[in-house]
Amino acid sequence: MHDASNWASLMRDKAAFTDKINQLLDTLAIDCAKLTLDHVAIRTNKAEVTHLLAERLSERGQLISQATVNRRPIHIYQLDAPLQFGPWQVDLVELPFPHHKTYPFQSWEHVEFVIPCHHATMAALEETLDMRFPGLLSRAAAISTVTVKRSEPQVAGERLANPTIAFKQHGVCVKFHPYSLSEIIASEASV
Repeated sequence: MHDASNWASLMRDKAAFTDKINQLLDTLAIDCAKLTLDHVAIRTNKAEVTHLLAERLSERGQLISQATVNRRPIHIYQLDAPLQFGPWQVDLVELPFPHHKTYPFQSWEHVEFVIPCHHATMAALEETLDMRFPGLLSRAAAISTVTVKRSEPQVAGERLANPTIAFKQHGVCVKFHPYSLSEIIASEASV
């Protein structure tokens, strides 16, 4: 049985996760190789697994944020050494605590890229994505295996709105938002 709290298991899962992310990007016909990967997220179903994983992440970095997003805790860890996911290196890991949703596989679940826009609104994010990747939203909507979700996470003490557009397929997700987690965390600290 897969053990998401076991760091060696997560490291073994990285290649398959990266392959699925690249398959999703190929399906969407977009190239994100030159974009900066802001962070990667791990999903778990059980609080005890999440707590064990939090301990593993603390051994490899520092907890830099404990926020409540849409009424559930989310921890952000900055790793001492970045992880490699295909062409991207990333040192921020998001660890949401379980909520009402059950995931079929507890492991890496999504990546997020920053797409700066002139205004941090959903309309501006959609416009910026369409300029960067012409036809992406309409193309994605026409693909039966891809789910497109728009969200505007509500963070306690939030000073920067950070709308998100997510594309999901085969248990993995690619998300785009206007601000980096570092910018969001800095804005919350200035409250």
